[in-house]
Amino acid sequence: MPDCSLVFPPHPAWVRTAREAVRTLVMAARRSDLAETAMALTSEAVTNAVNACRIGNCTAPVTLSVEWATPHHIKVLVHDDAPGLPALRQTVAPHDESGRGLLLIDRRAQAWGVCPDGPGGGKSTWFVLGGGPPRRTSRSPIDCPDCTGLEAARRKAVAGGDRTEIEDTTVAVRSHFRDEHLLPRWTQ
Repeated sequence: MPDCSLVFPPHPAWVRTAREAVRTLVMAARRSDLAETAMALTSEAVTNAVNACRIGNCTAPVTLSVEWATPHHIKVLVHDDAPGLPALRQTVAPHDESGRGLLLIDRRAQAWGVCPDGPGGGKSTWFVLGGGPPRRTSRSPIDCPDCTGLEAARRKAVAGGDRTEIEDTTVAVRSHFRDEHLLPRWTQ
């Protein structure tokens, strides 16, 4: 199974690139069952690293490493050189604008951790996702609630005219259709 590594400046624009790299790797391994969670948790870990660099005035690059720990478990590691370690908050108020990243990772990953790296104050945040091989059941796109919701989001994006939002929602609709309605038929 393919592995990858990506090094990028600590800027929020790179969160999407990191998320898409993980999605591509997971899909190439035919583990679409892990894609949504892997992308969400990668976004959280990379956002935490970018924010820590911004707060700590750290300009050193952030590193994303993704590897298949076993054929059914993917490990994602995000490293930054910013000082300090993130703390897991047990509760977050609805009006809080941040603080949910590690909580989400804690609840969705099979394992995770934060490791301090060396005397410079950097750290690595990692998580593992996976389990047995995915179940492949084909289901009809007719009356599929996910198709309906994704298509509604795409129509809203088109009405709003935001090109990036239109592209993102179109990719989401196509990816869902491919992963849930086409690929299962080909792999059964």
